[in-house]
Amino acid sequence: EKAREEKPDLVCISGDVFHQEQIGPARYSDEMVTATRIIDELSKVSKFVIVMRGTPNHDGAGQFRVLTKMLEHNKKVAVVTTPQVISTPIADIVCIPGFDKQEFRAKFPGLSAEEENLTWTNHISEMVMGLRAQCSQTNIVADMVPAILMAHYTVPGCNMESGQTSFFTNFEPVIPREALEAAGYEAVLLGHIHRPQQINGLHNVYYSGAINAMNFNDEHQNRGFYIHEFMGGEMTSSQFCGTPYRRFKTIDWDTNQVSDYIGNRDAYALVTNISRDISDMIVRVKYSCTSEQKKLLNIPLLQKDLYDWGAFYVSDIEAENAID
Repeated sequence: EKAREEKPDLVCISGDVFHQEQIGPARYSDEMVTATRIIDELSKVSKFVIVMRGTPNHDGAGQFRVLTKMLEHNKKVAVVTTPQVISTPIADIVCIPGFDKQEFRAKFPGLSAEEENLTWTNHISEMVMGLRAQCSQTNIVADMVPAILMAHYTVPGCNMESGQTSFFTNFEPVIPREALEAAGYEAVLLGHIHRPQQINGLHNVYYSGAINAMNFNDEHQNRGFYIHEFMGGEMTSSQFCGTPYRRFKTIDWDTNQVSDYIGNRDAYALVTNISRDISDMIVRVKYSCTSEQKKLLNIPLLQKDLYDWGAFYVSDIEAENAID
């Protein structure tokens, strides 16, 4: 709907189109039809769409072979599975898809885990710099053309889904900040980290984040995408657009709240107004209780109450500790 309003020149989808690689045939078919329809619709209201493969645990090789085949008729869509530069009158787009361990190990056999991450990080840096050098600087009317990097990796300093900041390079291959600074892209549009953000201390480096919430790690985060505007080859503004999504909600009860619920189930919703807090959400309950309360707390009944109070789905009801 937003694309229909804005009519963007370029749509960049930086990986993880699908949620899982290994899924059953019915869901596989449904997801493929949905993804193809959305990408086709985006191409109708924009000049060009680039869909890049993410990590193999999300975007399987088979899924992207089928996606490529289903979209090959559409000349306004590029499905990208290998590092390359796509030159358009709008921008030069450098694409570096997600990390494929099997492909990497075929190129660099016999390395330890730490050696692998360091070697691949160095290899990514070389791609970031080398592909930047292949970008043209002007288009046919001699206006500056922005060079945009689409990549599906962690950049040290980004905020992870858990809220922690990523600083370490020895656990997974990353794009070093120094490589991005030296390459001088007009914009870096990243996938892989689900939390939307602009990376502090780096010029025009963004994670759009996921457009949907996936689990309870996403409970207090925004979901959506960015609209970036360029003029004269330079980015002039960025706007974050939120998407509607099913929210997650954790209910934390201490012994007093457990006591209140056990003491008067019927009045609990009215007194606490819990219906307002969990309406249409995916809900879990974590509680602390005494040994006596544990005997009195009827879990199936609590589950029924949560649905009656408006929960869309009750994921879990779990005792964090029982106090003797």
